[in-house]
Amino acid sequence: MRTGWRAEKQTLISNQLINQMCQMAFGSADYSNITLLSGGRSHQNHLMTLKSGIQVVLRVGKNQASLQKQYALSQKLWSKLPVPRFISQVMSANENNHFAFLEFKRGERLANLQQLPTADQAQLAFELGEYLALIHSQTFKTSGQFGANLTVDHAYDMSPKGLIEFVAVSLNKAVDNGYISKAQSRSYGPKFEIKIQILNEWQHGNCLIHADLNEDNILHYDGHISAILDWEFTLAGHPAMDFGKFTRPPYINCPIFLENLCDSYYLTHKNLPSNWDDIASVVDLISWAEFLSRKNLNPDVKISAIKKFKAILAG
Repeated sequence: MRTGWRAEKQTLISNQLINQMCQMAFGSADYSNITLLSGGRSHQNHLMTLKSGIQVVLRVGKNQASLQKQYALSQKLWSKLPVPRFISQVMSANENNHFAFLEFKRGERLANLQQLPTADQAQLAFELGEYLALIHSQTFKTSGQFGANLTVDHAYDMSPKGLIEFVAVSLNKAVDNGYISKAQSRSYGPKFEIKIQILNEWQHGNCLIHADLNEDNILHYDGHISAILDWEFTLAGHPAMDFGKFTRPPYINCPIFLENLCDSYYLTHKNLPSNWDDIASVVDLISWAEFLSRKNLNPDVKISAIKKFKAILAG
């Protein structure tokens, strides 16, 4: 059975350490068929079969606070959404390896969305719209990053003014990284300042944002959404930050999917402007600007980011 968790050939931590983690969580190191799965930028995922025959995912990371946040989100959401449930608390095997065990969710990635029949696209979109509306119904007083207890402990200014400042800083870093010229930065900045004012057309309070709803983090199985994965970047912010992903392939190439997603979301949440795609496209530039601020960026991502800035800020 293929799954949305992509398998690699070998583990990156020792079997001895994995044995220790299993012993700490279950009182036994009796397991089999361990496989390293891809996905997750701040942690590793290992699929294994316990003595009982149950498949579980061992998540290991160096950032304890991030794992604690994911654990808290799982405890809050798993009964309402197809979120992998943590079946152990976050523990520490040593100072550098913090871990927890999660239930394993079967499914194919939505990366194959364009190959699915339109009826399947419509059904998956309707379900995802409902789930996204439930996510965005979780509200917060301020915007920003969560701590381990799901309170905002690092506030961000996500008003147009705050986003203008963020993009300006990111573009300066992009110049330092050699990705764009100073002339490009001077061109993009003022144009973004004008374009981002469109965010005022979508009034919405701060809410729970997944922040990484790309096609690799949503699984489907037997005609239904089976999992929404990788909540490590979750924050409090504006819904357009999640909808930005739906202005990218493969979603943008599937009109039936987008139509049903939006209909379902609006029926459940009652807050989605007709020009959501225009708003989300501009807000999505924040993610592309953040990419350009990173050193040693993948060349394909760099090209995509620059193309996106040129396309959205044209005219």
